[in-house]
Amino acid sequence: MCVTVKRKSGRPAKVPGEKGTKERIFDTAIDLFAERGYDGVSIRDIAAAVGIKESSIYKHYTGKEEILDSIFEYFLEAWRQSVAGKWSVSSEAEEQVVSMGLDGFMAMASGVFTSWLGDPRMEKIMRISFIELYHNEKIRKSQLAFLDAGYAFFESSFAIMIKHKLIKPIDPKVLAMEYMSFYMNALVDYFIMRYGTMSGSFLQEYGARIKEHTAFITNSIKP
Repeated sequence: MCVTVKRKSGRPAKVPGEKGTKERIFDTAIDLFAERGYDGVSIRDIAAAVGIKESSIYKHYTGKEEILDSIFEYFLEAWRQSVAGKWSVSSEAEEQVVSMGLDGFMAMASGVFTSWLGDPRMEKIMRISFIELYHNEKIRKSQLAFLDAGYAFFESSFAIMIKHKLIKPIDPKVLAMEYMSFYMNALVDYFIMRYGTMSGSFLQEYGARIKEHTAFITNSIKP
């Protein structure tokens, strides 16, 4: 027999672990934006999929744009959380790179990426990002800044390793581009060229290749 717990007000109490309305709106919007694109989804569509009145959405968000903004805030926060405890951007960065050594640094770098994309929501948000890059200037600039920050991070880290003779004396800018090009190609291949045709998640499809790429780059640049 199913028993519904009620508050004194007579409304059903929230079951522990059950998603609240705002989170359901958030997750539903991610699903719909990833499937149809931002412009192909209305507030009415989101409300219908959640099973609430359209007006109820405005109790949690000012509109569709704020929902999209919150999705990409989550995207960046998830990245920060995946980096937390593994890397600190500070004046001690050089000491940190040296203490890790080449093998430790490369393992950390690939680990951050796989941890980040291990979030079930992240694949859909990546799909939204690729769709919206074409006509959403805010997202295009945000993703470009995110990408540029990645290139700068690896260029500076490789420069430190060259300085301390941890790797071969290769142009660190070129090396950063070579290292990241694999990830960019993999993301484009999965989220654009073959999207919807692969049976596994991104990590299931590319996990082994990420390990191979990390090993190849590591062995290629060892002094």
